[in-house]
Amino acid sequence: MVALLTIANASAFVDRYVLGLLVGPLRRDLAISDVQISLLMGLPFAIFYTALGLPIGRLADRTSRRAIIAWSVAAWSVMTMLCGAARSFGALLAARIGVSVGEAGLTPPAYSMISDAFPPERLSTAMSVFSIGIFLGAGFANVFGGAVVLMAGTDLAWTLPLVGALKPWQAIFVMVGAPGLVIALLMRTVPEPPRHAPVGATPETDRTELRTFLRAHWKTLGTVTLAVSFFAAVNTGVAGWLPTFFNRTYGWTAAEAGLVAGLLTMTVGVAGAVFSGWWADRLRARGVADANLVVFIVGSVAMGVLAAIFPLMPTGRSAAAVLALVNFPAAFPFGVAAAAIAEVTPNRLRAQVSALFLFVLSLVGSSLGPTAVAVLTDYAFHDDASLRYSLSIVAAAGHVCATACMVGARRGYRAMRAQQSPLAIFPPETMNPRFPDGY
Repeated sequence: MVALLTIANASAFVDRYVLGLLVGPLRRDLAISDVQISLLMGLPFAIFYTALGLPIGRLADRTSRRAIIAWSVAAWSVMTMLCGAARSFGALLAARIGVSVGEAGLTPPAYSMISDAFPPERLSTAMSVFSIGIFLGAGFANVFGGAVVLMAGTDLAWTLPLVGALKPWQAIFVMVGAPGLVIALLMRTVPEPPRHAPVGATPETDRTELRTFLRAHWKTLGTVTLAVSFFAAVNTGVAGWLPTFFNRTYGWTAAEAGLVAGLLTMTVGVAGAVFSGWWADRLRARGVADANLVVFIVGSVAMGVLAAIFPLMPTGRSAAAVLALVNFPAAFPFGVAAAAIAEVTPNRLRAQVSALFLFVLSLVGSSLGPTAVAVLTDYAFHDDASLRYSLSIVAAAGHVCATACMVGARRGYRAMRAQQSPLAIFPPETMNPRFPDGY
C-alpha cells in the first residue's frame, strides 16, 4: 500500500515540478513573464488544491479512500496531458488548475490510510517513505525533462500518436501525464485499512467532534502547520527556480541543470526523507515525546544556512556541491510533520485534519515561495541575473520563520501528546501480537 501511494505521490510531483524546467521555452512560445510563470507554479494552483482538499478530507473520513485516490490520480494525469495542448497562458493556467484539483484528492486520504495501517512507533518511518514521492517526482521531472529538451532541441516539433505535432515542452507534459492512468488502475487493487469510527457516529457527531478538537488545540496545530508551510515555501521556491537559476547565473543548459538537480533530489533527498523518519522513531522510542518536532527543527536550521549560501557560490560546481548538502535536510519536514499531526489526532478525524493542515501548507508553501522569488527579482532587483539573491533571501527568511514557529509549538505539542493514551491513537482491535508492546 505504502509503495503504491509513494509512486502516486511521485507522479503528482513529476506533473507539478516539470514546469520549472520549461521556463525558457514557455516564456518564448507563450510570451509570458516570470510572475506569470510563478502563477502557473503557485497561487492559483494552491487555491484550488486547498479549496478541494477540505471537502475531499471529509469525504475520505466516511467513504472509500482507495477510490478517491484512484479517481484523483486519473484526473490530474489527464489534465497534465492537456497542458501539452495549451497555446496560450490562459489555456495553460486552466489546465494547471485542473491538475491541482486532481492532486487535492491524494494526500488527505493517503495520510488517513497510512495512519490506520501502522502502529505509532513506526508511523514516522511510514509517513517519511510516503514523502519520498516528493523527491522522486521532483528529481525525475528535472532529469527526464532536461534529457528530452537536450535530445530534441527546443525548436523541433515532435509527433505523438493521437496527438499530432507538438513542441518538446508540450510533448513532455503528455509523456509525464500518461503513466498516471496506469497508477490509477493499480490503486484499485490496494486493500482499504479498517477505520475505527465510534459506534453511532454520524456526520453531525463527526463535525461536532472536529470543531471541539480544533477549538481545544488550534494554537498548537496552527503553529506546527505554519512552521511546515514556511519550510515548504522555501522548498518550492528553490525547486521551481533552480534550473533557471543555474542557466542565468552560470550559463548551464536546462538539461545540465535538470540532471544535477534531479539526481541530487532522487538520491540525497530520498536519503534525507528516510533518515528523518527513522531518527524520529528512534527518538520517540527513547522517550522524546516531541521527537518529530525536534527532527524538524534540526532540519530547518541546517537547510536555512545551506540554502541561503548555495545561490551565492562563485561557480556552478561549487553551487551544486552545496546544493547536494541542501537536499538532505530539505527532505526532513514532510514525513515527520504528517506523523506529528496524526499522533495527536483521533483516527476518525485524520483525513479532515490532514486536509486542513494541507490547506495552509499549500496556500503558503506552494504559492509564497515561487512568487516571492519572482517578485524580488522583477520588482526589487529589476534584473533577471539577480535571481540568485532572491533565492538566498527567501531561503534565509523562510527558515527563520519556520524554526521560530516550531520551537514555539513544542510546549503545546508535548501537552497534547501527554493527553493521548496509546489506545486513543491506535485502537485495540488493531493490536498485533508480533510487537512487544501489543501493537
